[in-house]
Amino acid sequence: MTRVTPQVMVDLIRTFPQQGRESAERDLAPLMRPPYPDLNCKLHCHALPVPIGLLEYALRFGGPDSVELLLEAGIDPNVGVVRPMTVLCMAQACGDTGRIEKLEALLRAGAQADYFEIAAHVPPTPLIALARSKSGGIQRYWMARQLRAAGATAHTANDYELRAVARLLGELRAVDGIMECLSMAEQESTKATPSSFRGLVDAVLRSGQAAALRRLMVVKKELKLELDFDATAALLALSIAIADHPVAPTQAEFAWALIEAGAEAQPRGTEDSAFERALGFENHELIAIFIDAGAKPGLASEPVMAAELVRRRGLPQQPLARPLTPAPAPHKALTSLDLLCSGIEALESCPDADLDRLSANQSAAMRALAERLHALANKLAPVAHGLPAS
Repeated sequence: MTRVTPQVMVDLIRTFPQQGRESAERDLAPLMRPPYPDLNCKLHCHALPVPIGLLEYALRFGGPDSVELLLEAGIDPNVGVVRPMTVLCMAQACGDTGRIEKLEALLRAGAQADYFEIAAHVPPTPLIALARSKSGGIQRYWMARQLRAAGATAHTANDYELRAVARLLGELRAVDGIMECLSMAEQESTKATPSSFRGLVDAVLRSGQAAALRRLMVVKKELKLELDFDATAALLALSIAIADHPVAPTQAEFAWALIEAGAEAQPRGTEDSAFERALGFENHELIAIFIDAGAKPGLASEPVMAAELVRRRGLPQQPLARPLTPAPAPHKALTSLDLLCSGIEALESCPDADLDRLSANQSAAMRALAERLHALANKLAPVAHGLPAS
């Protein structure tokens, strides 16, 4: 049996959000006096009329670190009615912040997800609890996905609950179809805005996957989810990213998917548009796509240039020629070394007879120069071998 210790309680209080730390200190203070209770004990909370379990308290008022700390300390995630996982799925009992991470921590610790609860006024399963809750956005999807993977059941004999959980499972299957088109890293990035679908939309736009975008639009239409974005702005961003380079097949397909989603390549009354960007980059491959989508070359800011790009249709796109960047001015030390090498080459080419005719004074100068060159060689040797100069 694992007992509460004052150090665990002090560490637990530090994991609570700043605005709730004072309340946590007041509620957890009785547990820090002997005799120390078991970690699976119940405590009186000033915010609730009835005692609740310590883990449930952390789920309701703490953060993901609070739950992790208790689980590492040895608390049992399967103790309690109402069960901690059911509490987690009920919007009125647990804030949005960190809800996905709390559920992940419970499941990693071995929390049972396939239970059927028979307590009065309690959702029978965690999936029913999630379906009945006010949870929204991508967190609803991630929690349903984790619960299903852990074996949670949607069984119910209540018609209202059956309709609610059927919609939840429908959302799960629909968003699963979008996630299949994204990498694991992009899938994880969707958790950035848990109470909305902003992260999912941003991930799809970043991916450049036409299949993901088309599935996104189908889900928006059929399930009426808030998956709004500015398709015209996304098409403009794509044209800037492509610039004067050839349009890859995946980019062309994604551009068409954006156009199908309502993007306008040449919106009236807008100076900066995808069409004008393609015109400025002289990208006739993009211009061809936009014309096929309904853009008018005659309405361009430069109709003559637009006509020329239309004439190039079918030719491979070539990046614009750019002036070469001038080489940086040589370092003073490199210039000196270059002059020194030239002088040494001149000395090496002198006949031996000329060197023999050097006077005594000149020989002394040569010795002094040789000594200085020797000292310089010792100084430059580490540099030549990739080491810092002494």
